Amino acid sequence: MAITLKEGAQVRLSTILEGENASSYRDAEIKVCGVDATESLPHGLFICLETEPEAASAAVEQAAANGAIWAVLNASLEEQTSDALPTIVEAIYVDDARSVYSRACHAFRGFPGRKLRLVGVTGTAGKTTLSVALGGVLAESGMRFGLIGSLGVYTGVALRPLAETTPDPELLAELLDEMVEAGCVGAIVEASSIALAEKRLAGLEFDAVCLTNIRRDHLDYHGSVDAYRRAKMQIFQYLKPDGVAICNVDDRVTDAAMHLIKQPVLTVGVRPSTCNVTATPVERNRSEQTFYISAGSDAVPIRTKIIGKEYIYACLEAAALAVAWKIDLLTYARGIERIDCIPCRMESIEVGQSFGVFLDRASAPYSLTSALETTRAVTQGRVFCVLCAPNDLDRSKRQLMAIAAESSADFCIVTSGNLPESQSAEALDDLRRGFSKKDAYYDEPDRRKAIEWALSHAELDDAVLIVGQDVSTLAPINERYVPDRQFIRNWLSNNQPSAESYWYN
Repeated sequence: MAITLKEGAQVRLSTILEGENASSYRDAEIKVCGVDATESLPHGLFICLETEPEAASAAVEQAAANGAIWAVLNASLEEQTSDALPTIVEAIYVDDARSVYSRACHAFRGFPGRKLRLVGVTGTAGKTTLSVALGGVLAESGMRFGLIGSLGVYTGVALRPLAETTPDPELLAELLDEMVEAGCVGAIVEASSIALAEKRLAGLEFDAVCLTNIRRDHLDYHGSVDAYRRAKMQIFQYLKPDGVAICNVDDRVTDAAMHLIKQPVLTVGVRPSTCNVTATPVERNRSEQTFYISAGSDAVPIRTKIIGKEYIYACLEAAALAVAWKIDLLTYARGIERIDCIPCRMESIEVGQSFGVFLDRASAPYSLTSALETTRAVTQGRVFCVLCAPNDLDRSKRQLMAIAAESSADFCIVTSGNLPESQSAEALDDLRRGFSKKDAYYDEPDRRKAIEWALSHAELDDAVLIVGQDVSTLAPINERYVPDRQFIRNWLSNNQPSAESYWYN
């Protein structure tokens, strides 16, 4: 659907092309633009996202027939297309047409991001955990912030589902506009590597950018680890000159990439170091953990129900933002401690059972290893892992996840995942091939039965880690699928006696 101007907004061609190395053009006011050549674009701007010369020429010709009088194309196509385009269209060649499209989406909404304090969050793992931690701290400080990320979108009214971690530019601009209208003063935006590669954030300027870590992911899209890492680092292009970068330098790849960041950087870490903000773990058990956060000469104790070293890193980066934005550490601590759980991020299920039960998304080998290490650290008995393939097309991760599970868990149960892509026979076969021996795992493709098997075999002081996203393919109730947590709570309540002992037992 063509992008139309928000009431009261005015957009000039020069605004949309700002920052681009554009070929000469006649500046003009733009009232409609789009990327679909089949739509009506009366006296409008067509932004061509095609990368092949023939397809681009055909798209521009069709857009011209539908009323477009300007066309933006990638400069790499100029030599092959300049003589083939309709003369009624003014062609403008730019370095990156996707950036122009993203900027246009925000311009047509009146640049809502410029009316908000923006915090960008990226990294291979831990984006959502950090976003929730940031949200807790900022809310405690009295600032009303929106959220766009894996958990969904919160525009100041209610949290609702979102199909992608980082939506397309048009929806992103619309959501930020909703936040402005709802009275938000800022927004936390999670940035995936794919969104960064596709320039979906062009047109935004961040006041702070938090980088959790850089590992490997989405190789089916990026093609190589190096390309993936370069995509992640692109987020700093959208950081304001006086903005602050916050980086976890315990992650060696992030530490090695620090020289690429031109803006001021606050560093965080757990191990002894010269970081600006550090953490000292004190105690951890199945239900909670305690640690100290130190920034300069100030320190504050944190007691939280969310366990694991990855959560400590999230708290560290939230503390660094608090320091940068002059939020005192006591307010920060209250903000962190108001968070009881984060869905499927070492989410603990407690119904009085005698063993631990945790849900974790664990969509990559390193995430699974971290979750299992955390589970092992608070478990005296055995560790059961209900394992499914992540819901993406990167097959290279599946066998590595099986290897991680086999090396860190006492019992592995291989089962289907949460969404159709991860339920395929191919995904299950990839997981099975990762185990060194056929008897190293229990095979139960039915997810409900796999969870039941693990829960029924767990005993006093054991722990069960159930891997997957938020909604499982369990038996439908009222035409909707039952979330893992709901099924587990019901099963434990009906089948597992309480760990408490009474005089008549």
